[in-house]
Amino acid sequence: MSNTKTLILPSTYPADFSPPKSSPHHRLRRRFGAALHIGGLVASLIAIALFSAAIPKWNANFFHNTGPASGDWTDGLPLGPLGFAFLYHATVVIHARIRTRSVLHPSTQEQMVSSSRRSVLTHTTFSGLVLLSLPPALFLAGYGSLFRVWRPAVRTQSGLLVCNMLNIFARECEPVLYSIGNLQIGAIVFGSLVWAIHFSLLLDALRGWRRYMLVRQLQRQKLSHYGGHETLPKKRRSHGRSRGGHGSRHSSRLGTVSDAGQHGRQQYWAQARPASGSTRGSRTGALFSTDGTGDEPRQSQTLAGPPPQESHFIQPPEPSHHAVPRR
Repeated sequence: MSNTKTLILPSTYPADFSPPKSSPHHRLRRRFGAALHIGGLVASLIAIALFSAAIPKWNANFFHNTGPASGDWTDGLPLGPLGFAFLYHATVVIHARIRTRSVLHPSTQEQMVSSSRRSVLTHTTFSGLVLLSLPPALFLAGYGSLFRVWRPAVRTQSGLLVCNMLNIFARECEPVLYSIGNLQIGAIVFGSLVWAIHFSLLLDALRGWRRYMLVRQLQRQKLSHYGGHETLPKKRRSHGRSRGGHGSRHSSRLGTVSDAGQHGRQQYWAQARPASGSTRGSRTGALFSTDGTGDEPRQSQTLAGPPPQESHFIQPPEPSHHAVPRR
C-alpha cells in the first residue's frame, strides 16, 4: 500500500505569524498602519482641544434645563472615548518607535514574534471599544450643540436689521452662538474622523486575526497529515523491538533446555559406560583399556553425538586336528 503525501507550498503555509518584513506589501501595510495611528493621534488631540474650548464658553452663556447637569455635559461625553483613543494611539506610536530602534537585537525579534497574538487581541479590543463608545457620545454632542439653532437674519423692508425675537439666533445679534457652534462642529468632525480611523484599524486587526487563525489551521493540517505517517514507523519499530525481545527470551529458553538435555545425556551415558565398556573390553580385547584410559575418547564421542553401534566379532571354528578319513 503506497503512502501519498500532499506537499504544502511555503507560499501557502506561513511558518511564522508575522509576514516577511522584506516584502513590499508588508512595508506598505506597516506604513499605512503607522499613518493611521499618527492620524488618529492628531485627530483625537484636536477633537479634545475643540471640545475643551467649547465647554467653558457654553457654561458662561447658557445652561441645560434637562439632563444630569446644568452645564455643558453633552460636549463632555466625547472626552472619555477621545481621551482613551489618544492614549491608545500615543502608546502604539511610542512602542513602534522603540521597536524600530531595537529591531536589530535578536531577543527583541523573538519577543515581537511571540507577542503577535496578544498585540492582535489588544488592537482589536481597543478599536472595538472606541467604535462602540464614540458614536453615542458624538450623537449627544451634536444633538445638544448650538449650531442647530442658527438662523439667518431677517431684515425689514427698509433693509435694517433689528435684533428682536425674529433675529435672536442670528449671527449679528448673537455671535457667541456661532463661535461656540463652530468649535462644536470642528470637534464633531474630528471625532468622526477618529471613528473612521479606528474602523480601518479594526479591519486591519481582523485581517491579522484571520491570518493568525489561518496559520493555526495550516499547522494543524500539517501535523495531522504528517503525524500519522511519522508515528506508523515508530509503532512498527516498537513492535519489532518487542518481538525481538520475545525472540531473545525464547532463544535463551531454548538454549537452557538444550543444555539441560545434553547434560542429561552425558549423565546417562556415564552411568551406562562401565557395563558396556567391560563387555566390549572382554570381546575386543585391545580396543579399550580397563584402567580408565579409554574413557576420554568415549566421552568425546558422547559429546559429539550418539554412541557408535556395538560390533560383535564372530570367531570362526578352529580347525580340527583329527584326520579326516578319505573315501
